[in-house]
Amino acid sequence: MTRLVGMWVVLAVACAGPEGVAQTAAGPQPSASEGVLQIEVAGLRAALAASAVLIDVRTPEEYAAGHVPGARNVPLDLLSTRLDEIGPAGTPVYVICQSGRRSLAASQQLAAAGRKPVNVLGGTAAWKAAGFPTE
Repeated sequence: MTRLVGMWVVLAVACAGPEGVAQTAAGPQPSASEGVLQIEVAGLRAALAASAVLIDVRTPEEYAAGHVPGARNVPLDLLSTRLDEIGPAGTPVYVICQSGRRSLAASQQLAAAGRKPVNVLGGTAAWKAAGFPTE
């Protein structure tokens, strides 16, 4: 669906298929922003249950203070040198930070490198606010 908002065109994208982006009928659908798929934390939780790859782009100190279970720490400033750690190019990779800003930047960087990023809206703060566990 495309709708005009002011002078910007906003695209709403719903994905399905083997990429692991599709959600259950009760779960939130991914949306697109700035050319990157985005998903809410409830959708991330469902994706993780299906063995999705999740990277946390916060600093090692922030990561150590509490992160989504199963997330691998790949700090934003090291992302370009550690692309081989996030899996094959055709596999979706979910990206999280504290609030969603750094993960959006990381997602844009990953997309430019030919990856399939999915930015987690609201980041770890939204994950915690939803009452989901951290490590």
